[in-house]
Amino acid sequence: MKTGQAVPSRAAKLLAALAGLGLLGVVELVLQLAGTGPANNLFVPERRGQPQVYAINPLVAHRFFQPQHRRQVSTPASFSRQKEPGTVRIFALGESTLLGFPNPAYASFPAFLALMLEDRFPERDFEVLNCGITAINSFCVLDFVEEVVEYQPDLVLFYTGHNEFIGPYGITTPFLRFGNNRTLIRLHMLLQRSKIYYYLKELIHRLHPEEEVSFGMHLVDKEVGLFDPGYRITGENYRANLEEMLETARGRGVPVLLSTLVANVKDFHPLRSECDGTEPALQLEELLRQGRLQEAQRIGALALADHPDCANLHFNTGQLYLRLADYQAARQEFTLARDLDRLPFRAPAQFNQIIRELAGSAAGEVLLCDVEETFSAHSPHGLIGDELITEYLHPTVYGHYLIARSMAQSLEQSALGQGWGRMAREGLKDYETCAQQLGYTLWDEVLYRNDLILFLRKMPYRELPLVLRRRLADLMRDQLRDVPRLAPAARRQFREKGGLEFLRRMQEVLLPEDRHLLEKGLRQLDGQL
Repeated sequence: MKTGQAVPSRAAKLLAALAGLGLLGVVELVLQLAGTGPANNLFVPERRGQPQVYAINPLVAHRFFQPQHRRQVSTPASFSRQKEPGTVRIFALGESTLLGFPNPAYASFPAFLALMLEDRFPERDFEVLNCGITAINSFCVLDFVEEVVEYQPDLVLFYTGHNEFIGPYGITTPFLRFGNNRTLIRLHMLLQRSKIYYYLKELIHRLHPEEEVSFGMHLVDKEVGLFDPGYRITGENYRANLEEMLETARGRGVPVLLSTLVANVKDFHPLRSECDGTEPALQLEELLRQGRLQEAQRIGALALADHPDCANLHFNTGQLYLRLADYQAARQEFTLARDLDRLPFRAPAQFNQIIRELAGSAAGEVLLCDVEETFSAHSPHGLIGDELITEYLHPTVYGHYLIARSMAQSLEQSALGQGWGRMAREGLKDYETCAQQLGYTLWDEVLYRNDLILFLRKMPYRELPLVLRRRLADLMRDQLRDVPRLAPAARRQFREKGGLEFLRRMQEVLLPEDRHLLEKGLRQLDGQL
């Protein structure tokens, strides 16, 4: 430095920094007032005038994902800003389960619930607003709760927790990640609401565009173990997010219904295990396939002694106990296999424990609906599997009916429901009647079943396990049974949409014994179409 050159004082540096921040604040204010970029609110005005109607913002999730992974929210929920007298307004918050995936949203549990409540409380009108968004998690749901409580809700319903690891900010997420510190994540989420942040992210994307890739489970490749620190922190963050949601609702006097989560434990093979591809794991699966149960029991015990944290060994041991009719042991093994899956797309047992504890500690303020218990009661031997779950965690349409029925019964028995007036004498309608009222038909079942087959075929296994190949064969047999039952016009439409050719292509992944029988069935179906 030259002699006599002034050295900036700390005060001058501070003033310069404040001036820079002030300039950024002015720019942000101008951008906000100008309404540039996508809105951050969950709801936006649908049309001007009176009464003002709000609808789900189709771009509301834009800030939670990188530009190449963004998708518009398609939920059609809308409501008047001013609630009509006699109307009960319920907001349902959560992820893809609320959308009915892989079946249509109009056959999801919020739709069933609206139908049931209208029948049971004829003196009231019910708005059950489905705010489900695919691939988000409790961090995102918490962000929405703060807005939802402003719209005169009579109840907020939470079904959230399956995407804690793989959703935005999760430990294995392929989307936005900002460490595991919950405070920093929440600060980052606040920053994401700024217009400056949005335009900077857009600029970076334009300068360094990422290759467009299809959205799906294959994006997740980072693994985490049940005993890793990140796993524990994820559980702590989930509990803290739920606590804050409940506190936000409590602060506004809004009742809450908190639901436990369900997943397929009996029939969904773990996606990743620490002993994938090892000889004991492959040998155990083959022995089960051949029905050599005594040998399988011996080999399985030895393999688990060497690999006690191997998810697929526990899963196949559960299959073994199921065949031996030891259902309690099977449940323990299946549950442990789910929790040890190193690609945790399914919420672990710990999360339902957290839900029950929080509901119990807020008795009278939070209504617990134990959907997991309901599903167990309606599953063979209490083991939740393909009977009620389409793949790994999304319920069948009948499963959605059961969720809604369980929630409706919980509300009927609560002080909240008893304040809604006279209940109809008739009980809740059966599944077939409700599905018909919602417009879910055999054609829908056949059409979406092909989507399910493709979804299962694309599961990110290193090699498709035996149980999944058998599941695909069962679904194809269901198609061979149901397509001939369609009306002639629907059968023609099935062929024109390529449904038959699709089933032919899917045969390549089946076991030889299944492929032979299905080839014959497809030839017969071809003749009928």
